[in-house]
Amino acid sequence: MADLISLKGIKRHYDVGGEIVRALDGVDLTIQQNEYISIMGPSGSGKSTLMNMIGCLDTPTEGVYEFEGELVHAMDDNQLASIRNRKIGFVFQTFNLLPKATALRNVEVPLIYANISRSERVEKAEKALNAVGLNDRMHHKPNELSGGQRQRVAIARALVNDPSILLADEPTGNLDSKSGVEIMKILDSLHDDGNTIILVTHEEYIAEHADRTIRLFDGKIKDDLKKERVREARIAEEPIKTAPRAFLEKPTEVSKSGSKVVFEPPLEVPAPEITPGPVETSKEIREWSELKKTFYDVNEQSIRESWIEYDPKLSGKELEAQVQSELKGNTSIISKLENNPVQYLKEEVKRYEDWIRTATKDDIENGMVKDWTGYLKDVNDLLNTLKSVKASL
Repeated sequence: MADLISLKGIKRHYDVGGEIVRALDGVDLTIQQNEYISIMGPSGSGKSTLMNMIGCLDTPTEGVYEFEGELVHAMDDNQLASIRNRKIGFVFQTFNLLPKATALRNVEVPLIYANISRSERVEKAEKALNAVGLNDRMHHKPNELSGGQRQRVAIARALVNDPSILLADEPTGNLDSKSGVEIMKILDSLHDDGNTIILVTHEEYIAEHADRTIRLFDGKIKDDLKKERVREARIAEEPIKTAPRAFLEKPTEVSKSGSKVVFEPPLEVPAPEITPGPVETSKEIREWSELKKTFYDVNEQSIRESWIEYDPKLSGKELEAQVQSELKGNTSIISKLENNPVQYLKEEVKRYEDWIRTATKDDIENGMVKDWTGYLKDVNDLLNTLKSVKASL
């Protein structure tokens, strides 16, 4: 059987201040269809660079990369974008969901960029959500879903284009232990259904779900180990991550398996005398503060990941242009919101009213008008709240 992915003599070197950094320094790797692979290594080992290489987000300084017979190492930005769009589904540890869109809508959006008809989009999105066990949560928005359910939506979004591989970078990194186990069961099930899955992780118990583990060190493959599948036993003995309060407690006993730690209760400390403090920020102001961070992201990496997930056909130059444009725009918006939120919200209301009034038939059929209307209602509600808060100050 032909290799799904073949890397031969892959090197990726960077010039940092006149010093050559060898992020990858001669990697040979083949991946077959329906393999379940974990990539591990310490910080600086090259695992993120290898993930970017496999995901066609970067090209090698030297070496040959073939993906289903296509020579990736020789491709330009537009060709790399085409490969990402057709063959790769990305899942990052940050969910990158549209906050005011339903789960179904979030999964459907990449298909809008792919110019697929409305009826086919809905059918594909429903199928992907069914595959991750969210058939009963399709019409819920992200704030109505748990962390594990949000990551399932992100996985469904990655699956919706029927990719050749699912590339997951620390998929449980933002989840509690229970939700992390649920997500790994979903990935296990998707692999059982025939999907090729590549995990990048620093957690041993996550890596053990895979049938093959590749360990990197100083830009080279140190180990490439295949193992028999013992998934049920692994899930039953998943290590349990403790709550943050464990940092205040004293460990007294470690089990032989090393999977659990028993803690003594913390020493009781007399409660300090309570002195009058500042008045608690109102619920409305706290909500607006959270909404700002949700809608107007100023984290460059999460903006980049979001565009990769929603519109993978963007070329490298187009992707960076979108990221920098959104970053600049959102930074400006945050500044306006800090200085005069009511005035900015009035402008936001007018902008969305204009969009709705001048909407085209395609905007209506694609569901954009419905999205704008929902957002307009939220902004109007918040505007009225802030006006009343301001009046009471």
